[in-house]
Amino acid sequence: MIQVNKLFKKAAVCAAICSSLTFYSATALAGNVDGAIKGVVTQQSSSAPIAGATVTISNKENGYVKQLIVDSKGQFNLGSIPIGNYDIKIEKDGYQTSVLNDVNIAIGKSSSLEINMVAGDFEVISVTGSRIARVDVTNSEASFNISADELSRLPVAQDITSVAMLSPGVNLGDARFSDAKGSSLGSFGGASQAENVYYVNGLNMTNFRNGVGGSTIPFLAYDSFQIKTGGYSAEFGRSTGGVVSSVTKSGSNEFHFGLQHTQNLDSLYGKRPNSYYLADDCSYKAENGDVVEDCANRIGDIITDNSGDSRESRKTDLFASGALIEDTLFFYGLYEFRETNYDDIQTRGTTLLNRNDDDPYYLARLDWNINEDHTLMGWIFKDETTENSTTYDRDENGVLDTENTSSSSSLTGGTSWSIRYNGNITDYFSVSAMAGKVEFNDTTRSDGADCPAIIDAQNGQNLGCWDPSAFQISTNSDERKQYRIDFEWLVADDHQLRFGYDAEKNTSTSEVELSGGIYYRYIGYDAGAILPNGYEIQDSGRYVRVRNYNVGGEFDINNEAFYIEDTWNITDRLTATIGFRWDSFENLNASGDTFVKIDNQFAPRLGLAYDLFGDGEHKVFANAGRYFLPVASNTNVRLAGAELYTHDYYTIQSEGTDGVPVLGDKLGDTDVIGDGTTPSPVSVRDSGLAPMYQDELILGYQGMINDDWSFGVKYTRREVQSIIDDGSMIEAFKSIGLEGAAANHFLLFNPGESVSFQYDYNGDGTLEDYNFSAEQLGYPDAKRSYNSVDLMLERAWDGVWMFNATYTWAQSYGNAEGYVKSDNGQDDAGLTTDWDYPYLMDGANGYLPNDRRHALKLFGSYSVTDNLLVGVNANITSGRPRNALGAGYAPDQSQYQYGDTYYVGDTKFSRGSFGRTPWTSTINANVKYDLSSFAAFDSAYVALNVYNLFDASNVTTYEELAEEDAAFNSNAKFGSALYFQSPRRVEVVFNMMF
Repeated sequence: MIQVNKLFKKAAVCAAICSSLTFYSATALAGNVDGAIKGVVTQQSSSAPIAGATVTISNKENGYVKQLIVDSKGQFNLGSIPIGNYDIKIEKDGYQTSVLNDVNIAIGKSSSLEINMVAGDFEVISVTGSRIARVDVTNSEASFNISADELSRLPVAQDITSVAMLSPGVNLGDARFSDAKGSSLGSFGGASQAENVYYVNGLNMTNFRNGVGGSTIPFLAYDSFQIKTGGYSAEFGRSTGGVVSSVTKSGSNEFHFGLQHTQNLDSLYGKRPNSYYLADDCSYKAENGDVVEDCANRIGDIITDNSGDSRESRKTDLFASGALIEDTLFFYGLYEFRETNYDDIQTRGTTLLNRNDDDPYYLARLDWNINEDHTLMGWIFKDETTENSTTYDRDENGVLDTENTSSSSSLTGGTSWSIRYNGNITDYFSVSAMAGKVEFNDTTRSDGADCPAIIDAQNGQNLGCWDPSAFQISTNSDERKQYRIDFEWLVADDHQLRFGYDAEKNTSTSEVELSGGIYYRYIGYDAGAILPNGYEIQDSGRYVRVRNYNVGGEFDINNEAFYIEDTWNITDRLTATIGFRWDSFENLNASGDTFVKIDNQFAPRLGLAYDLFGDGEHKVFANAGRYFLPVASNTNVRLAGAELYTHDYYTIQSEGTDGVPVLGDKLGDTDVIGDGTTPSPVSVRDSGLAPMYQDELILGYQGMINDDWSFGVKYTRREVQSIIDDGSMIEAFKSIGLEGAAANHFLLFNPGESVSFQYDYNGDGTLEDYNFSAEQLGYPDAKRSYNSVDLMLERAWDGVWMFNATYTWAQSYGNAEGYVKSDNGQDDAGLTTDWDYPYLMDGANGYLPNDRRHALKLFGSYSVTDNLLVGVNANITSGRPRNALGAGYAPDQSQYQYGDTYYVGDTKFSRGSFGRTPWTSTINANVKYDLSSFAAFDSAYVALNVYNLFDASNVTTYEELAEEDAAFNSNAKFGSALYFQSPRRVEVVFNMMF
């Protein structure tokens, strides 16, 4: 009976709506914080426009009221309206008054109304309740909107990536890349995980050091999200992946306070499998005329012991909101108590790493309705936290040695804020302005900071008193200051302009050195192995590599952009969105000199949407655009800083009890990767350097099946046209007869293009001009292409149930993943090992790490009773390509310096030719029980969320290094599992609000 009543109410609402007006969501002319609304008022009998009607837009929660007068063509328009639910009233003498309640304004969406008024003085018709969503017939963007209320009905983990994963075309990337809080990151449309941009309340929160993630706020403070996966407005840039925009909660006229407690149940935490050796790790040497076998590891020995891992976490959020001045000044505040305690077995079960942190987060927001045309919003949050790590020795029975431990701590996050002004100057012209700052800290300190790093690679052990969790001792901080101003202008009935300017000044400070200032690595080499410095091993045995490394300085980046975009209603059924964006990037070195400056990069955008039958229920759309990515500050730190980075190889006289070797003879020359000096800007980059950019084409259809169901299909083509990375000029110098150490000079360049730079090759203090063609450099063109087809089926929530299903077929092919490298987990944005030497690209063409050929996503929720709701969220994805990477170059070993090649021994294995990882299937489920009717709460519920319900544990990443440190020196770990699906996790959530 309950469900019958719900369906009856829904049918009545639908009938009332269809009899009085047409409601649909139109093109996204609003920004990444607010929305917009527009409409046309006509006579029902003749469809003639009704001029002079009064439109009142109001929000009873915050007292927002705005009145508009319909123009001579029956149109009205209001931009920069805060997101939320609004009541719309249309009045005109001689006509029946129409009222539409709970019109939802979402992030980046412009809601359009077509209102037919009936002549005569009748009583007001009030249309209330949920609306049946129509198709966005003027929108050519690929985006997905979801609110916090909708998320609360689904089993979605409380992090941004999990929300983004609901969108088609977004897949979970390599587990070795995560944000500062350890959350995994998504790959959007085949791009690397370092190519997305994240906004909260219009503030750019993206990590600009390497693009991997960004700052986080307490998840409960989010109000709604928009996930853009392609075709986005010229307002958005600095991304070749996707855009995640979100808005926080705000206060209202009603005072509320409450709490939410989230408790992970550690006893139900699933288990990841152990990782084992798939080959013997043996070396052979001659002793007294006999061949002696020395096997550090045998097939079946444990590499990674996951049997004792555990995850305990809990958090309690206290929140309050209300009006300081009714209808005028509102506040929202949240304070989050946090506690996490993680255990991980390490070094093949001989140690245990415990990590814990309990620093709180907070967020506060103020909103001021100055008057009906002007508002001001300010907010601040803190996500600074210190994670403490302690390493314990562990015996074979799992007993910990609590007397002898090593400890370290890492500081991440910071305090950030912004202020935003919105103003409607006239009914047809609005402006918004924002200023803000975001802080990122990433500092690691270890009790064993004075102890040298020592690794026995033969036996898979860490030696000495250093802390393995603090291999590098780093003091890093980043600060982004940002400013922007945006305008929206309804120029004519069929043209709406949006234009603006935004600027960022980003500063990175970095000081990095090795634990104890030096790193010793014991390695077993067979006779005939070739070291990276070219030395050939004469006798099989045990040797040591010595690394010296440090880098530091303060580095600035200046990014700015202008954009303009026109939404042109060419006809009643055809809408064009024509945008242009000009991006400029400037990176400075440690001395404050410009070493990269790229001005006025032109990014056109064109979108077309056509209402197929003129009924607002079916559309075809197309979108084409160009998108630029800025140079990450990691490039400043590594390439424009004073980096000392060398390797030396030695025989061993003896090994001390502390693991420190007594060095014997040096083997070959020092392998110099960085000599410790700040290079001249003109020497480290191509004078004609272009930024990384990508072209995109989208074609699609979307339509209503009936009042409840909609269906869509979309094709996406993305192609990278330019990549920035660093590479050696060694082959170019050889082409003009210059060889030696000076020829191994690294330059920031666009692979596949010619270069021009100045360089003191002779070391006499004079810079000479060098110009090399792409052929002389020896590098191929950089390639990354992405093709996908998305099939989408959706049933909107009607108070009883909802359902969403998407299937994506995708293909990502080329020789470069992007700004980071999943093959080896390298997050050196813009400075991966891919392009260091031409030989490293021999065999690089193939299916890229983010090539997930098939992805099926299903999520939905069902109200069993008025109080009880169940939900499911399933993600089934095919595996990524696997490689076999070597440490030599068979066609010409003399070229080899270092790095992972596609040659193992003398056999070539091109990219992706070693099969794929298994399919992964993750099923999440939840049960939510509403407690509001049992107590004096405004709202209350308890929920049980189970992530990875069946504890699926397929491998997501394998060891791809087939050779270790030298050609023909096989890696016994090759093919072993490195990472698995995240284990089952169960959490209980209790929420109450008064």
